[in-house]
Amino acid sequence: MNEIPEDLSFEEALRELEETVTALENGGVPLEKSLDLLKKGLGLADRCETVLSEAELTIEQLTVNDEGELVSEEMEEEI
Repeated sequence: MNEIPEDLSFEEALRELEETVTALENGGVPLEKSLDLLKKGLGLADRCETVLSEAELTIEQLTVNDEGELVSEEMEEEI
């Protein structure tokens, strides 16, 4: 599979993924190139998922406690 740099930002990975999907949707690409684009797209999608998962771990939710003070809590995972 195509190597996707670990320091690739979410925005850049998403932009490249969108370009890859567009190229595949437009057709006219030889089979070998289509397979390469598919592999690249899967790698980019994995990178986006990784970055989002890491961001989710750092997100905290601000709430007001019983005393009216703002407190920071870890975001509860939705199922």
